[in-house]
Amino acid sequence: MLGILLTVLFGAGIGNIPLYAGDHKIITDMCDKKVEVPVEPKRIVCMHCVSPEKIMTLGGGNSILLMAQQSPWAYRLYPEIKKAQSNKGVTPEQLRDMNVDFVLYTPGMTKESPYSKAGLKTVCTFNADTRPGSLDEYRQNFKRQISFFGALLGPDAKARADQYNRYFDRKVQQILSITSKIEKKNRPRVYYGGLHGSPLGSQGNGSVMHWNTEVAGGNYLPAALDDNHATATLQQVLLWDPDIILLSGYFDPSDDLKKNPDWASLKAVKSGKVYHLPRGIYTWDHASGEGVLLMIHLAKIFYPEQFQDWDMIQEMKAFYSEVYGKAVTDQDAERILNCLPPLSKEEAAVKAGEAVPGTAPEQG
Repeated sequence: MLGILLTVLFGAGIGNIPLYAGDHKIITDMCDKKVEVPVEPKRIVCMHCVSPEKIMTLGGGNSILLMAQQSPWAYRLYPEIKKAQSNKGVTPEQLRDMNVDFVLYTPGMTKESPYSKAGLKTVCTFNADTRPGSLDEYRQNFKRQISFFGALLGPDAKARADQYNRYFDRKVQQILSITSKIEKKNRPRVYYGGLHGSPLGSQGNGSVMHWNTEVAGGNYLPAALDDNHATATLQQVLLWDPDIILLSGYFDPSDDLKKNPDWASLKAVKSGKVYHLPRGIYTWDHASGEGVLLMIHLAKIFYPEQFQDWDMIQEMKAFYSEVYGKAVTDQDAERILNCLPPLSKEEAAVKAGEAVPGTAPEQG
């Protein structure tokens, strides 16, 4: 009976709205595949790197069974994910014995076939082959992914996803109300690198960084590279001679381009306009929900006068509170902006001038 009902529902064609049948529902994943999943999944395997961030920020952190290691801020703000196991080296056969609900994957980064051949249900969370070709497409596609995770996780997550998408639309429109008036010839020429440990590791045409930079009012030079995760050549970067260089939150901040003779002659390096991007719950430059904050951050870098009234710390505190339901202090926000982890309890106590538990006070 369930099979007949699912067949009927498959033909309904109502997009991303879950279709319910008993204790299961049918969703459309990001590869446009119809998938039957539990109404409230409890044992999710994340083989796609960005998936844990989407799940925890939509309130589903307790449902993550396996994932890659997350950022220090993720563990600080979402302690429930500490119980998740590492996905490193776990085989499909081992997963089958764990009674998982489904495996989240993305084509190109994760091979789906070993999991499906092992009898595991697989759900596509991102498809780089359908990268958006315009800003409007990007806005719709990014919101679609948030809505997809909301539909996947259940009603509470859907409400959070809808709230996120409203915030996203509002902030993007506010930024564009300023940057859309700036002629292309007057926009800074921007290079982004730092993925995979190299300043040449970039994101190309149609990528998240392409459109985040465009919203913020920059001319994104790696749009000339036709790949999602693209690799530039040193010759290309030297020819581009960017006005501004952005480095991924994954890039080692101790790797100073000023000390690299191959990069030292670039305009951006000589003028000190090299910026290490923030890393909060996730790295802001890597399809993070915090990417909407990155747009504001970049706009303030590109156009400090036009965006002088935008207080980045207050924007961050409002976002984490209103959208994610998490309180961060001014100090927390500053550390995230500077790609620093949370202070330990001991460090925070010392900074506040309080006695550290377990230590004797100094004798006068």
